[in-house]
Amino acid sequence: MSGIFYQCLAAAFFGITCPNEDLLDNIQQLTTPEMEFERAGESYFSPDERMVAFQAIPKGENDYQIYTLDLATKNLVKISEGASSCTCSYFHPRGQKIIFAASSEHAQIKQAGKYVWDLVPYMNIYEANIDGSERRALTEGPAYHAECAYSPDGSQIVYASNEDGSMNIYVMQSDGTNVRKLTHTDHCYNGGPFFSPDGMKIIFRADRDVPDLLQIYVINSDGSNERQLTNNTAVNWAPFWYPSQDIIAYTTSIHGHHNYEIYLLSLITGEQYRVTHHPAFDGLPSFNQTGTKMLWTSKRGKDNTSQVFIADFKLPENWKNRGM
Repeated sequence: MSGIFYQCLAAAFFGITCPNEDLLDNIQQLTTPEMEFERAGESYFSPDERMVAFQAIPKGENDYQIYTLDLATKNLVKISEGASSCTCSYFHPRGQKIIFAASSEHAQIKQAGKYVWDLVPYMNIYEANIDGSERRALTEGPAYHAECAYSPDGSQIVYASNEDGSMNIYVMQSDGTNVRKLTHTDHCYNGGPFFSPDGMKIIFRADRDVPDLLQIYVINSDGSNERQLTNNTAVNWAPFWYPSQDIIAYTTSIHGHHNYEIYLLSLITGEQYRVTHHPAFDGLPSFNQTGTKMLWTSKRGKDNTSQVFIADFKLPENWKNRGM
């Protein structure tokens, strides 16, 4: 095995950095088991970058709850008080509201060589103040409605639902009205959507050809001009836009199902660049509005549980100033 492999194994035991992670600097672990979390992940910056929202399983429990963490004061707030299993939080662009999905049923992440999220019934999207108060439902009914994010101007929400019997991508106004279906597939999964920085496109993941073998797609926000971005035998998921319209980060199992890593992908050239180089799991990347910081979920901490990490971020040198 390579020297880099052994260096990364040592990093996994003693610390949180790894050779070849040249795009990341000042890596810090934001959540820990000492915060009474079994595990935590899927984190996003507030517009002012003072807070992050994420999901975590409280110690001794089985279901995810939604939390915010003040990066300066370390003040931790559970905003899903009274809800059952939760997922997919996202700040409103003006920072005064937050959305997340919650169900009266139980959700689980199963890891038996691959990532599977149970499509829990009665999972609906809620909007609340950032302290969790004045929560109100934006969707209703027995279907799964989740994986939600605001448009850049806050006027729309994109999400995934199986309300028609198959998982597809939908867009609605931010008050829950004027629901439009963007993808129209049967017997497969489409999910994890996010608007592009200009609001004109949406990236998402789908297993169109082989069940659970997710690939990354992009589509115009009106449902036109769908295009497949990855095409391999790996699981490719959790895409997120870099502040440039033409670069995304995503999670892939290209190195094996026990070694998920984060990659950049140029939508113009198709060029890719590996961001993380660490044993076990690195995934679910997201950026601040200037692209100078990245949040992600990793098992690189000494406790070897999935937790939220933050780092300073920069693009590869040869990707800069190329109109990307």
